[in-house]
Amino acid sequence: MKANIGLFLGLGVFVLIVAFIYGFWSGFSDLAGFPLLLLTAGMGFMLWFYLRMVAKNHDVLDGDNPEGEIEHMAGNYGEFAPWSWWPLGLGFSAAFAFFGLAFDWWVFFIALIPGLFFVTGWVLEFNRKRYAH
Repeated sequence: MKANIGLFLGLGVFVLIVAFIYGFWSGFSDLAGFPLLLLTAGMGFMLWFYLRMVAKNHDVLDGDNPEGEIEHMAGNYGEFAPWSWWPLGLGFSAAFAFFGLAFDWWVFFIALIPGLFFVTGWVLEFNRKRYAH
């Protein structure tokens, strides 16, 4: 976790410096580049702050041990569905929505209907049938 904290702090500082260099170079007249670089720096700082706060409440992780081996990190990393058709349908709906952005807005809004259906099914996948707890 310490490596990740340092990585995101370095990312935030680097992108902030680059943002102001870019801003001075473009005369702060660019309406996309400078604000987006500031938002990227903010993202790096947010992740740095979150990981720093989480690290205070947790023990030292296996990845922080310089003497550690890969076997020490073995274990359960979560509960995942063995198979699921919901992401496939969501992918098709997302492709249809992006097509709608390129083609016309009404196609995009039509694609939202199956998209919401597939997102709901994927979120509630463990609440029914044989995977329910």
